[in-house]
Formats: sequence, C-alpha cells, structure tokens
Amino acid sequence: MANEMTYKVLWIDDDTSITKAYQIKAEDYGIDLCHVSNWEDAENLLKDNFDEYSAIILDAECKMNADNPEESTFIHKVLTSLNNIFGKKQSSIPWYILSAGTMDGFSSAMEIARYSHSDYEKEWGNMLYSKTSPAQNENSSDKLFENIIRVASNKLSNIILFRYKDTFQYLGNDKIIDKEARNIMLKMLCNLYYPESDTHFEYQGNPLRKVLEYIFRAAHRIGLLPSECFERAGQLNLLDANRFMSGMPTKHSMLRYGEDCDTIFPKYMGYITLNILNFASVNSHTSESNEYTIDDKDLIIDEKEKELFFSYVLQLCHVIKFFGHYAENHCNKEENQRMIKKVSL
Repeated sequence: MANEMTYKVLWIDDDTSITKAYQIKAEDYGIDLCHVSNWEDAENLLKDNFDEYSAIILDAECKMNADNPEESTFIHKVLTSLNNIFGKKQSSIPWYILSAGTMDGFSSAMEIARYSHSDYEKEWGNMLYSKTSPAQNENSSDKLFENIIRVASNKLSNIILFRYKDTFQYLGNDKIIDKEARNIMLKMLCNLYYPESDTHFEYQGNPLRKVLEYIFRAAHRIGLLPSECFERAGQLNLLDANRFMSGMPTKHSMLRYGEDCDTIFPKYMGYITLNILNFASVNSHTSESNEYTIDDKDLIIDEKEKELFFSYVLQLCHVIKFFGHYAENHCNKEENQRMIKKVSL
C-alpha cells in the first residue's frame, strides 16, 4: 500500500537482527524508518531535526547510550527526556512502543507509558504494538504503520513538505543545500500557511538572507562561485556573490562565469535575489560550521509587512528549485571552476 508522501519515523531498538525486515515493511507504507540503537543518538537527532520526524517508535527495553547494556527503566528515562524536549520545542511528536513484551517489569513500564500517552490517545491512537502479532491483529506492526500514516498525514510540517517537495528535494543532509536552510524554509512556510500553529513566530528578515547564503555556499562547494567572494574569516560577501551568480562582474575580484552570454542565474532571478538581500539588509552571516554570527540586531518585520516577507519566502522556493536543478546538471567542480574567468576591462 504505497503512499505518495514519505514519512520519516525515528525508531530506537538495539536488536539489529530485525532492522532490515522492518525497514522494508515500513517502505510499503510510505515510511522512512530511521533506525538508531540507543537513546543518546536518538535524542541528538531529535534536537537537531525535530520537525523532520512524523513519529517515534520505542522498544520497551533498550540502551540509553551505545556503551551501556539494555535497561528495564529505559521507557521511564526516555519519556522524561522526551517531555523535556517537547517542552523546549513547544510541540510534540507522536510516540509508540513496539516490543516483544518479554522483559521483566514489562507491565509496570507500560503502566508508566500509558499515563504519559493518555492525554494524546484520542489523536495518536493505540500506544502499544507487538513484534510477534500477526499482520491482521490490532496490535501488529502493520497496524502501527497504518496508524502512523493516519496521524502523520494531518501533521502540518508533513503537509508543507509534500506541497513543496520539489523545493525540499534539494535541502537537507547529503543534499545540494545545507540542512539548516531546510529547517529555516520549513519553519517559514509552516508559518505562512498555518500562522496559528506558532503564535510566537516573529517575522524576521535574517532567515531570508541565511537561506540565500546557504545557496551561495553550496555553489562555492561545487565550483560555481569563486573564493574571491569570501572575505575575512570565511565571511561571504552576499552582494558580490549575487552579482557573480547573476552574470555580472563582481566588485572585488572582477571575475565572471563563462563568456558574456553565460550566466548561472537568469536576469530576472538575479533581481529576485537582490531584492531579498535589500529587503533583509542586516549583517548576519553563516560560518562554515553552520553557526550564525550576527553583527547587528535581527531585522524584525512589522506585522503590516508580513505579506511582503512571505512573498519573498515563496520566491526563495523558486530560487532553490532553479539552483538545485542547475547544480544537478553542473556537478563537476573542476569543469565549473574552469568556467570562471577574469573580466576584460
């Protein structure tokens, strides 16, 4: 029962002998089952990529970290940690337990889990599923995957990821553009379509610039942008980078891409990206370690300008799609670098 949308689910279980079989089964339901063997690794993934996951599946008895043995108190400790993460994120992710049910103290662990799960039972559905139940049983892994699909299909971020799948295919780990740009775009688009979901969201100009900078840094990694567009401490000159990408001589290096008729960004896109930079004109930059350095206070957009802000968010989607497609077809770094030439004055 294939699904058009793929849902990413974090699965914590230290029994590696069953990993592949469950991942193959999950794929039939349109689920990308991301397996980790201990809670420490899972916790780090949640903190870094919280909005990526549609659900969490826990084993009843597992390892808190890779070096320690299984713990019968695993569920209690994990739920404490999860509630802390949910509190900080001011959001929650549906979680379930998939277990063989053979551990000592299983009943008491499930009693603790049901207490934490009870407030969400109506929305999330059944909490406990069995690794040994036949597919037709209500507590089988098949029913778990069906339930996850039902719940995840209503999650706002999944709706956005599906609606803009042509944009997000180029954003994330092992993608053309860094995962931080993905996180920023997901947050901005969620707040465009579902403003009531985050009443604390501020219309900030800097995220627009940061996404553009991640695009330019991606261009530099594959040889489409010269190092001359970078200044002290690896800081990128955004206006200079935009001029180069748009086929115009740069201010500092007098370099261009290809001949007079060549360009990476077509003329109209160069205007779009320049307008975004001018609209969000604050000295905010990313570093190679993907940490933001802010030289000035964030530009806070007045409520009456939110339509303008979000219009640029949508235009960024178009820029990302164009650049991602261009980068896919110009992925040879050495060939790209040979196209960078000095301008004859």
